[in-house]
Parts: sequence; structure tokens; C-alpha cells
Amino acid sequence: MKNGIDDLILDYCSNLSNLGNGMEPEVLAYWYKRIEDKARDSCSSELREKIVFKQDRILWMKFEIKISKRAVPLVLDAIRQYVSLMPYTTSLYFEKVYQLILDEFNRDLI
Repeated sequence: MKNGIDDLILDYCSNLSNLGNGMEPEVLAYWYKRIEDKARDSCSSELREKIVFKQDRILWMKFEIKISKRAVPLVLDAIRQYVSLMPYTTSLYFEKVYQLILDEFNRDLI
């Protein structure tokens, strides 16, 4: 006979085992592409080519981000829109990407 504690422990174990999901290179590449497309769709044609996310061909977990300063707010907005849809660990990753982009953008303004 199961009780509430057993269900709680099973849920906890399931959450722990799924914690690593979302940090695979193909999952990150998928979300980078979604963010890139969203930001490009919301900007003028001259800025579209100045939003580039490129996955390293050797180190699959490494991404190069090239963004025009004028396009930074659009990219940050796209990240904000998608972060709630991502798996937990992926959302944490993109929260950090968001913060790094914002810090770099603010440093250039000073």
C-alpha cells in the first residue's frame, strides 16, 4: 500500500534524474535557434544579419554570440519570452546567457 511519502519520494527522485535533461548540445542549439529566429523576426531587415548564434563545430556546448548593440534589447526580449517554456536546466542556462549579454551591453554604455 502506497502513502503520500512514497509518492513524494518518487517525484523527488524523478526530478533529480531529469535535472540533467536540457543541457544536451542539441537542446541548447534548438533554443538558441528559436531565440535567434524570434529576435530576427522582430527587427528591421538591416539588423537581421547582425544577430548570429553559432555553435562550435568541435566543442558542441560552446556557442558564439554576435549581436549588434541595437539588437541587444530584441535578443533579451526573445530570451525572456522563451525561458518559461524551456526545461529547468536550460532555463537556468539561458538566464545566465541573458545576464552576460546584459552585463556586456551595460558595460559598453559606461
